[in-house]
Amino acid sequence: MPYPAFDPGVGTRMRRWYVIRSSVALTLALAVVLVLWERPRNAEADSPGASSLLGEFVGVPGFDISWPQCGKQYPYGPVAFSVIGINNGKPYTANPCFLDQYRWAQRVETRPAVYVNMEFPKPGRGEALIGPYGLCLETDDWCRAYNYGYGIARDVIGRAAAYGLSPSMWWLDVETGNYWIADPIYNAQVIRGTLDYFKEKRLPVGIYGTPRQWRIIAGDATPGVVVWTAGASGIDGAAARCTSQYAFGGGPVVMVQYYDYGYDTNYICPGTEAFFPHPQVHPIVDGPRGRGASAAMLLPFWRVVAMVAN
Repeated sequence: MPYPAFDPGVGTRMRRWYVIRSSVALTLALAVVLVLWERPRNAEADSPGASSLLGEFVGVPGFDISWPQCGKQYPYGPVAFSVIGINNGKPYTANPCFLDQYRWAQRVETRPAVYVNMEFPKPGRGEALIGPYGLCLETDDWCRAYNYGYGIARDVIGRAAAYGLSPSMWWLDVETGNYWIADPIYNAQVIRGTLDYFKEKRLPVGIYGTPRQWRIIAGDATPGVVVWTAGASGIDGAAARCTSQYAFGGGPVVMVQYYDYGYDTNYICPGTEAFFPHPQVHPIVDGPRGRGASAAMLLPFWRVVAMVAN
């Protein structure tokens, strides 16, 4: 078969076709690399447990910090919301870094929530002797318990007011690490006194803890306020705890704590807007912003550490 006559334009057309084909192939390869590279960094945004809490803050965690973080680095990178401890680990004490931490939280949130440490009054605590139950005898634990709890609320609300702050939500930290007596009925009396003061002031209040710790401390008491439960591992584990199985005290689970990113991290359960005030983004933000669904929202300093059970 004779070869066709040489056409000098064929080589030019072939080279042009090869360049186009190579460019397309390179573009597709780069796109695949970018997708594969971006997916691990945006894993939380794609996770079924990572719902949009604050619009653009998709998959960005909320943190709770207090006196243990004094003099240390606060959570870095994107922060969606925060809960700041007002006590120094015990009732009637002051977190020395509270105001600084609260101002830090206000960079991304209008009125950050606050948590309050709870316990039963040890013998000799003068705060337990005078209150709504009148003047208590040192041996009258029922009277002392209510006065002590009522005073806890009065103390922290007054301190926040002195700073000119009005937190959107108050959480009572009920954990076995603090002092409680063996009789849960008397322990529950402390909690009742604290809740009553918040209710008198018409301030939103809930309880932080776990079902197990609540049973040990307060037994079958059912104040019926919203619950912030702890003990999850990772954001998916936190999302899985937004059920009655992890509720206690007769209230619904609205927020779950899990340990991640080196800090106590929190997930707000979807559909709970009617139960407690959700965080509101500050209108003027000068702090680090959260990341959204767009890849352009990803921040270069966002790093993920291994998830550890709390």
